[in-house]
Amino acid sequence: MTASKNRIGKRGLALALLAALLFMPRTAIAGDSYLDAVEDMPLMEGLAETGDGGIIFDKPSGRIVRSVAEGDVAPAEVRAFYVNTLPQLGWTRAEQYELIGELLIFRRESEQLEIQIVPVSPSHTEVRFSIEPM
Repeated sequence: MTASKNRIGKRGLALALLAALLFMPRTAIAGDSYLDAVEDMPLMEGLAETGDGGIIFDKPSGRIVRSVAEGDVAPAEVRAFYVNTLPQLGWTRAEQYELIGELLIFRRESEQLEIQIVPVSPSHTEVRFSIEPM
C-alpha cells in the first residue's frame, strides 16, 4: 500500500512539474525574449525594448507593428543574429529591396518585416522593427 501511494505521489509531482513548464512563459523556459507586440519575433540578447515608437494596429489586410529596442551590442552582431535566426522562423530575406546597409527586409506569408539597425556607437545599437502587410 505504501509503495503504490509513493508511485502516485511521484506521478502527481511529475504531472505538476510538467504542467508548470507548459504554462510557464516561454522566456523563462528558453532564456530568450521576444518583442512584446510579436510573439515569435526574438529579441537578441543584450537588446531591450524602449517603448519608443511602439504601435500595434490590426486592419482587414493585416497587422501593422512598430517597435524599437536598443542595447550594448555591435551593429554587426545584430545583423548576423537576425540574418541567421529569422529564416528558422519562416522569414525569407528580400535582399534585393535592401537599399541601405543598415536595413534588413524579410517576408513571410503576406507580411513584410523591416529591421533598421542604427549604430549609436561602435558598441551600442538601436534596432527599429516594422511589420506591414504586403
